Amino acid sequence: MSQIQNNSFYYFLCNPGSEKFLKEEIRLIYPELVFAYSTEGFVTFKETRPLGKTLRPVFCRHFGRFIKRGSLEEVSAGIGSHLYYSLQGEIFKTHPYKNGDWVKEIIKVSETQYYLGEFKASLLTAPSAGGFSTATLPEIAPSRAYLKVIDGLNYMGVNLPANDYALEIGSSPGGATYALLEMGLRVEGIDPGEMSPVCLEHPKFIHHRQSIQDFHVSSLKDHVQWLYVDMNLPPEGSLREIEKVVDAIRPTLKGAFITLKMTKFELVSRVPMYLNIMGKMGLKVVMATQLPSHKQEFLVYAE
Repeated sequence: MSQIQNNSFYYFLCNPGSEKFLKEEIRLIYPELVFAYSTEGFVTFKETRPLGKTLRPVFCRHFGRFIKRGSLEEVSAGIGSHLYYSLQGEIFKTHPYKNGDWVKEIIKVSETQYYLGEFKASLLTAPSAGGFSTATLPEIAPSRAYLKVIDGLNYMGVNLPANDYALEIGSSPGGATYALLEMGLRVEGIDPGEMSPVCLEHPKFIHHRQSIQDFHVSSLKDHVQWLYVDMNLPPEGSLREIEKVVDAIRPTLKGAFITLKMTKFELVSRVPMYLNIMGKMGLKVVMATQLPSHKQEFLVYAE
């Protein structure tokens, strides 16, 4: 028999390996929620008292609230239009939805266990079923960073106009650069590492083969609209290096996509501080989330 749940249970979909980050984030920031169950990429919590703040952890792609669980036949009976997918990213059924819609979804957790839940579509929830990527990696793309660009734009609902100017810090070997160039942007990359020929030979790409620490940011004024940052540094290091860049390009900046690496488990407690630091740079943080193409890292989109 299916087991009826009330609306005090929430489920979260995260990238495999990020469950521990999510549990710690919930413990620190949402003490009203108590851990209930987890399997790879899927964690549930029970609300023990009313939430005192908007629910949206950083270390998840998507979340909703339980209705019931059971067999596929039990949870799907009479529910009408719905999404249906597995934790492995198999999309069995989907349909368009817009912000403000209440959307029901069936999640295949195992061969015998299915969850029926619902969520209110908004920027806080995934734009596609389960928050799984709808992008494919072209063979010519220099790295999987290509997917981070596509997934980030899809999640945030942002369009980058052709011929806008993007600055990428940490551009080697060129996966993200290639994605931006394919969309028609002009791209300036800063990285001491080698770039793929597919980027170097593109007429809209300029490579500064040096570290951001050695780069003269005064040359960036008056032309950069979009900032991409993905450096192999701890979050504090990345934020310290981009502060001077943001100061230089703030008058023309439309948006920033900043990837921060979770190099240590202990950094979970510092995430609110990182977002606060960006605010002090003059950036308005719109969303901080994991993308399906992420590993132990997360994206901050700010304007």
